[in-house]
Formats: sequence, structure tokens, C-alpha cells
Amino acid sequence: MTGTLVDLALDGQVARPDVRPQLANGGANATGAAVWRDAKTVLVTRVTGPRQLTSVPRLVIPIGDTQLAFRVSSRSAECEELARDGRVLVQPGDRRGNPALGSHQRQGQAQLVTAGTLLAHVESEIAAKYRWRIPVARFAHRLGHGDAPYADVVVLVTVAEPSPIPMLPR
Repeated sequence: MTGTLVDLALDGQVARPDVRPQLANGGANATGAAVWRDAKTVLVTRVTGPRQLTSVPRLVIPIGDTQLAFRVSSRSAECEELARDGRVLVQPGDRRGNPALGSHQRQGQAQLVTAGTLLAHVESEIAAKYRWRIPVARFAHRLGHGDAPYADVVVLVTVAEPSPIPMLPR
């Protein structure tokens, strides 16, 4: 995987979580983290080919006000596609992976993080938020993918404000 990032300054490419304080008096980002913290799942839509989009429900945690993080396997097609084209649409979802009522899609830019302290932080936060769902997901991954590593890459998505411009294929 070329173009992946670490959260340590090793090779010049650094993924830094957005830790800006929340805006007082109800600014645009004042409830940004709450949307992702309260979501049971998040639907992540990515570009999979020319004029093709694929949506997958993911277990996520908020990072700061404008970012969220989830984990994928380094051997998955999703990881390769996000390394090639990091544009995504994210939308809060319910427990079954359907869009939450009243929610809407937001554009984002995904970065793959392969090493550093962000990996351990995301793993512990996801374990705390989703408790019993992690062993179930790990078992399903083992059944479907055999000995492929489970969730060894963190995807850090910087979410933009809602935009009327659609995500067009390149």
C-alpha cells in the first residue's frame, strides 16, 4: 500500500487528528462529534470503479469535531480502493446498518493510518463503545477471510460540512 500515513513524523506524511475545541454558541462544528458518537453504525460510501459506489456499514468513533475513525483489514479491497481514491460519503446509521432517520450524507476525505499511537487509541475506543460486537465481527471476519489480518489499518476520515456538490467519479 503506497501513500499510507502514520501519526508519527517518520516519512513526512503525517495524519494528525483534528483537536480543535468545539465552537461556542452553536457553531457548525459544535455538534459534529456528537453525531458520530451517538451513531450505532456509519455508512461509508466509497468509489469502487468508474461510476460505481459501494456503501458498507462501519463501527466508528469520533476524533475531534470533524473527524471519525474506523478499522479495516490491510488485505481488503476496501483498503486498496481507499488508498487509490480517498473520497468517501459518510452517514450515521442504525444498529442494522441502515441510514438513521433524519440523517444525511456528508463528504469526507479518508487517510489510511498504518502505524503509530492512533491505532491503539482507535482500538481501545471502539472496544469501549461497541463491547460485545467486536468479538462477533472478529469471528465473522475469520469465517469470511481466513487468516487475513483483522482491522490492522485505521481509516481516518475528515468530514466536510454538507455540500450540494455530488461526489463525481474521476
